[in-house]
Amino acid sequence: MAGARSVKMERKDLEARLAQILVPVEPNPRFLKRLRARLVTYQGGGLFSGWMIVVVLATALLLAITALGLLIRLILGWLNLLGFIGRKRSELTEPKIVSVEVG
Repeated sequence: MAGARSVKMERKDLEARLAQILVPVEPNPRFLKRLRARLVTYQGGGLFSGWMIVVVLATALLLAITALGLLIRLILGWLNLLGFIGRKRSELTEPKIVSVEVG
């Protein structure tokens, strides 16, 4: 740095000068409100946030739809199996009729 002066100060003088310059300032209430809203999270404060509730409800809905789809597939499979068994029994008990046309 060209032209910069080096001034040697004592520690007490430096602390006194910094105490005069660095005066604590009360932050703007609007700034505090925005800071609390965006950056500061309290312990347990984010437990029931809106997005978490939406995600949990969407997951529960998808699981319910999946379970319902599985249940419908199982019911259709059992009905299909019962149909096969019923058809086999009816084929075994009913006599087969064979018609022959002479012509």
